[in-house]
Amino acid sequence: EAPAPYDDEQVTRAAYATPGASLDDFPGLLDHLARVHPSRYGALTDDIGAVCLTGVTAVPDQSTALRLVVLADRLYDREVPVLASGLPFDRLFSDEMLNGGYRKKYFRAISRLTALARDAKGLVAQ
Repeated sequence: EAPAPYDDEQVTRAAYATPGASLDDFPGLLDHLARVHPSRYGALTDDIGAVCLTGVTAVPDQSTALRLVVLADRLYDREVPVLASGLPFDRLFSDEMLNGGYRKKYFRAISRLTALARDAKGLVAQ
């Protein structure tokens, strides 16, 4: 089970307080990923101290979902914590996606993002 998401204010404060953290609106991030080749996602994540996302929502379609899987893999490989507001990571993908041909990829992304969210707990001031 994914950790409960934080609110936008907590995520924003953590982003400003964490050296090297990025702060992005989730829909905006998904739009940006559509304009960058997935082979470049590793370079996007180099030297990032944490990823802070506001407004996480369900992924709208399979193409977007597969791009998010690649990003989750790159973040996980680099052990970049992910702090988010909005929907918990275990609700990112629709039941149709989780029962389809790419289900293993989606479950791996959920598992990895959940682990990175747990790693980000310490970024939020109590």
